[in-house]
Amino acid sequence: MSDTSSKLFSSQGITESTRFIHTPGEFALNNLLYVQEAGTLKSLRPHKSTREGLESVLFMVIKSGEGFVRVLDKEYQVKTGDCVLINCADHYEHESSETNPWELSWVHFFGKSAVNFFDLFLKENNGANVFTPSETEGYVKMIENLMALCNDKSNMSEIYANETLTEMLTEIISDAESLSSKNSDIDVSMIRTYINDNYASGSVIDDIYAKVGADKAVIEDAFKDSYGITPTEYLKFRRLNVAKEMLRFTIESETDIARECGFEEYNDFIKLFVDAESMTPEIYRSKWAQWIK
Repeated sequence: MSDTSSKLFSSQGITESTRFIHTPGEFALNNLLYVQEAGTLKSLRPHKSTREGLESVLFMVIKSGEGFVRVLDKEYQVKTGDCVLINCADHYEHESSETNPWELSWVHFFGKSAVNFFDLFLKENNGANVFTPSETEGYVKMIENLMALCNDKSNMSEIYANETLTEMLTEIISDAESLSSKNSDIDVSMIRTYINDNYASGSVIDDIYAKVGADKAVIEDAFKDSYGITPTEYLKFRRLNVAKEMLRFTIESETDIARECGFEEYNDFIKLFVDAESMTPEIYRSKWAQWIK
């Protein structure tokens, strides 16, 4: 395996830092999320760092102090407890405060799915690169774990690093989604529960708009911010999942199942199945229903 790890110290009066640089092996490059650099930094005096065009995603935790982060045309003033996620292909800058210099934990990472994770985060976080979770200790410990793994030159260490990065990104996206939901006046969980319970009704979507009493576009945007799809799209998937279960575990006819799942036209039922599964309900049943075999 090709791997290089090193510990570097800056002592030029600008920062005090510990940095681990890692060169991933071929298996990690082709299959995993992998660490490029990870470390800690304490700013001694203001210093602007500017980069762009990197195949990397940067995650920073502001452990103390404050400063500025600029990504493309967006500028954020960040402080203790804030976290930052940046796609480093974009132009970005960050600079510590002169009066209250920051201390950071950070990691540069990449992999085939890294940008997709970042895009999902940005979507859940209303397009912002900065979020403020309820606590950051967990993130700091994950970065410390990644720093330690940089010292090991094995496939297993890179698999463990991939696991930690995946856990970290899961928490980041979950925190962003939770914060986005808190900032909305629409109770999207109630909407989801109502659809789950009333999917067979032909008026379920109109009933939701009437119950919530808000503009349709506002409701759809709030629901999509939390779940990634509109209420109408969620209803389709709910009906489809119930239909798949009935096709597999009951002997009811396909037409009866379509009607019981809320499809007024059987052709709509077939079209949804073909679009989602690339097969008709009849073929799906022949493949998956144990009682047929």
